[in-house]
Amino acid sequence: MATLENDGKTFSYRSMGTAWAVTIWNELSPERLLKIEGAVVAMSQEFDRTYSRFIPTSFITELSRKTGVVEVPKDLVEMLQAYRMLYIPSNKKLNPLIGFTISDLGYDESYSLKEKPIVRATPDLLETVRIVDKTHIDITEPVLIDLGALGKGYFVDRIADSLRENGISEFLVDGSGDIAYRREQGVIHAGLEDPDDNAKVIGTIELSGEGALCASSGSRRRWGKYHHTIDPESHASPEGVGATWVMAKNAALADALATCLFFVPPEQFQPAHTFDWCIMKSGREVSFSSGFRARFFVPD
Repeated sequence: MATLENDGKTFSYRSMGTAWAVTIWNELSPERLLKIEGAVVAMSQEFDRTYSRFIPTSFITELSRKTGVVEVPKDLVEMLQAYRMLYIPSNKKLNPLIGFTISDLGYDESYSLKEKPIVRATPDLLETVRIVDKTHIDITEPVLIDLGALGKGYFVDRIADSLRENGISEFLVDGSGDIAYRREQGVIHAGLEDPDDNAKVIGTIELSGEGALCASSGSRRRWGKYHHTIDPESHASPEGVGATWVMAKNAALADALATCLFFVPPEQFQPAHTFDWCIMKSGREVSFSSGFRARFFVPD
């Protein structure tokens, strides 16, 4: 996903292994923009140091060696609550305890991309991790938490909240395809990246008001017969879907649902959650909800 026009002030940087960009349409002095950029980059670096399972010294890696009641950051509890909310509706496919499984399949801290002889099973979320309060969880067995299904979207929301707290009323936060936006005047044009050729788009969509748009693609981070979306039960990557896009009230929800739609139909999450969606099957057939008002090009 990419914004196709920009008449605001933009800064970009790399964090969490991908590209980030923040656009602001409010009038700002160069000094204030630089201060906001510094704060956002620092937040991103701290989030990565805390939650990346690819960093041996991260909190999430150290947590994988602990059991019992453990004190954890408030952000982690909030993300786990989001996973729990969608766990049963997703047929238990959205499971953050998949870390050891993905690592054993080859997507490990050294990016070996080599499957190990024994692939550990993914524990049941509800039976293994209990939320005690806002800063404590109870773990029954060692688990490596992988927040890839919604962590980036959650942090996009964190940046958006920080901008609002600093009086920024018109912005776009783009975490490499997971975006939160607020535009009181005018619209934002975003391209829907072609999963078969990331230099192309299959259509465009206009965004206005306030909300989030997140995407997931089976063409990202592929190795062997796998891509970054793994079924925690079968240990296989779903191949029937090429890409998904979800519009929702916040990026954490949109990000999580974009992953869920690789496994289950959107109706399984309605009416409990309000969102619009677009799915491109691996055969390039496109379906979408009535509220997903995009202009599609004829897929090749």
